[in-house]
Amino acid sequence: MNPSANTSPRDTDAARANQADDALLRELQQTLARGFPWMRFQRDLEAQFRRDGKDARLTHFLISGWLSLAVYNGFLIVDYLMATDTFWLAVRIRVLYFSPVAAALLLLAARRESALMQRLPPAFIEWVILFSGVAAAASLAVILHHSHAELIYFYHIGFIIVILYGNLVQRLRFWHAVLFSACVLAMHGFGVVHFTDFPDRLMWPVVGLVASCTLFSLAANYFMERDERRRYLLTLRERAVVRELTRAHEKLQELSRIDSLTGLYNRRHFQDYLAQVWERAQYDASPISILMVDVDHFKRYNDHYGHPTGDACLKRVAEVLQTNLRRPGDMIARYGGEEFIAVLPNTEALDAEVVAERIRVAVAAMRIAHDAAPSSSPGVVTVSLGIASCQADFLLKVSALVSAADDALYEAKAHGRNRVESRVLPVPLPPGSSRPAPLDTV
Repeated sequence: MNPSANTSPRDTDAARANQADDALLRELQQTLARGFPWMRFQRDLEAQFRRDGKDARLTHFLISGWLSLAVYNGFLIVDYLMATDTFWLAVRIRVLYFSPVAAALLLLAARRESALMQRLPPAFIEWVILFSGVAAAASLAVILHHSHAELIYFYHIGFIIVILYGNLVQRLRFWHAVLFSACVLAMHGFGVVHFTDFPDRLMWPVVGLVASCTLFSLAANYFMERDERRRYLLTLRERAVVRELTRAHEKLQELSRIDSLTGLYNRRHFQDYLAQVWERAQYDASPISILMVDVDHFKRYNDHYGHPTGDACLKRVAEVLQTNLRRPGDMIARYGGEEFIAVLPNTEALDAEVVAERIRVAVAAMRIAHDAAPSSSPGVVTVSLGIASCQADFLLKVSALVSAADDALYEAKAHGRNRVESRVLPVPLPPGSSRPAPLDTV
């Protein structure tokens, strides 16, 4: 666990996520600035828009579809009043032909979790709405063609209901709505010219009414989709900004736990991490070791070579410490000044001593000259290490483990430095109990 180590996969993923969000924000800003008069985004963004809106679109299709099917069959009353001579034809078309197919499509769409629905593209719903609307308009055209009722001229108003169904009730995507409206208008126009002998006084008012309704509904459809797309862009932008702010906050939190000189974690992070490790270790009574490291005679080194050289020395020592802590759970931190501290979870005393000795040898092997050291020292930078180990227990405080490591370090320094001293804390006994007396030895 070293923040100063080479970039981890997590850091790489975060960098890629930042780049992706930056690119997305630029694209969103550009799209919002220039607008989208043709109701299309850039290819990838358009595909994402349709994917993200697929579930909501499907829900709207289901609710509006069942309602529209009920209204469609309710128009049998109009058929009876305005096209009496073809009423039973209307019954067959509406009840026996159109309704079963429409109901089957609605029931299929209701199984949104099915493998078939999952494989269908988002545009599938648009085409279903378009063809269902065209089929409804075709049913009106058939009834118009076969009826000779006195009021059949006014039956053309039914095309307005069909157009409102596609453009406003089902809210077809704009270009689908344009195609749908063109198909319905073509049927209406063909019916006016060929299917009925329209009175001149009624022809243009009816044609104008249907055409005006088509234009107004298309305009409303355009503005509704424009507002929907704009809200979607603003939502995406807000999410991207929130993600950036979250990552920035996490980065600041991480930086607040990192020592700026060595790149290791600082004392605050060590304390938090040790508390977490200790809490877990208490539940399974696992061993844990603390390792404290002090650079020998560092004040003399700093005074002799200067602070910049002293800082460079601490950086090199930090690198050695990190390199020799090889397990993922091990964590090293700068404790203050020339002191470092490490927590080694699931580590017995003997294993911790091996790690400490490896660190001691590795630091001395760097051969960093220390001309200001006492004559008894080897003349290079060395470290003293104190180890405290125990089996975690609820009757033992973690502060006692840290204090024991500090005492072991003091002992190592008192015995000449450049050495390792170790202490093992016994498992506390419950109140009122005592340890058994040792057996007499012969």
